[in-house]
Amino acid sequence: MSARQADEANRAAVDWMLRLESPQAGSAGQQAFEHWLNADPEHAHAWQRVNTLLSTPLSALQEAERRSPGQLKVASDSLRSLPSPSRRRAVGGGLALLLLGLVTAGVTQRITPLGGLLADQRTATGERRTLTLADGSRLSLDARTVVDILFDGLQRRVLLHQGAVQVDVAKDASRPFIVDSGDGTVRALGTQFMVRKDDGGSLASVQQHSVLLTNRAGRRQTIEAGQVFAFTEQGIAPQTPSWRSRVDWLEGRIDVRDEPLGQLIEALRPYRAGLLRVSPQAAQLRVYGVFALDDSDRTLRSLAETLPVQVNRHGFWLTTVDVRSASA
Repeated sequence: MSARQADEANRAAVDWMLRLESPQAGSAGQQAFEHWLNADPEHAHAWQRVNTLLSTPLSALQEAERRSPGQLKVASDSLRSLPSPSRRRAVGGGLALLLLGLVTAGVTQRITPLGGLLADQRTATGERRTLTLADGSRLSLDARTVVDILFDGLQRRVLLHQGAVQVDVAKDASRPFIVDSGDGTVRALGTQFMVRKDDGGSLASVQQHSVLLTNRAGRRQTIEAGQVFAFTEQGIAPQTPSWRSRVDWLEGRIDVRDEPLGQLIEALRPYRAGLLRVSPQAAQLRVYGVFALDDSDRTLRSLAETLPVQVNRHGFWLTTVDVRSASA
């Protein structure tokens, strides 16, 4: 294998990492990646080389980002905005610069949400944190959660940009406590409630007493203890309790009660630095049990032992879950 061929394989491996990071990659993209990976032994070697490089410099990159916030993201965005051939010309023959864009946009983003660098509070991948706020309320942040905290003489407001928070509200009759997810506001009428926000909208569940939910369109809904409602800017809908509405994550576990495997995989993603993909067929399998969030490798091994699925690790960056083949 010539140096030129090895360099081309390295570049292809990086391109695949960028493609797989996209939510649009889907199962077709995963199958295309598997085809590329198995087409030539040098492809597998290149994938492993790039994974090895990516798994080592995280602390240095995070320190650089702390010293100069936003600079790595700017470099990454500039690199990734170019189509693949242009990107390759821009980086020339140096794999290090190519990896700079990938690491800052990929690995660093998977470790700490870059969009939350300037937020008041944020948690990294696999990190949970409980804060005691100025009024004595307790605010717990799930992994990969980003919030701003705005307290003044009139109200106590938490802006939830992504992730999940559980609130144990201290009494203050003169200032309402509100969690604003962008889709609407959840105002405490009691003590304990949770709000979760992702790309599909928001969700509120109540552990004690009640809350008043008001979405951006002005619709209102009182949520009592034990109830769950999903909401977007335009709509509010009751939900069956599920892992998304429970607060077991506070104790580092997830309680799944006859729910699709795809939902469990979704819950594990904020706790893994690399990408975690599940095939559509495997995602439909039903799961029941209590699983560890803080040791997702153990959880995946348990799933492979109890369900007809196989878990394959493709280096640091990608883990796939698929239905076990008949010959396996």
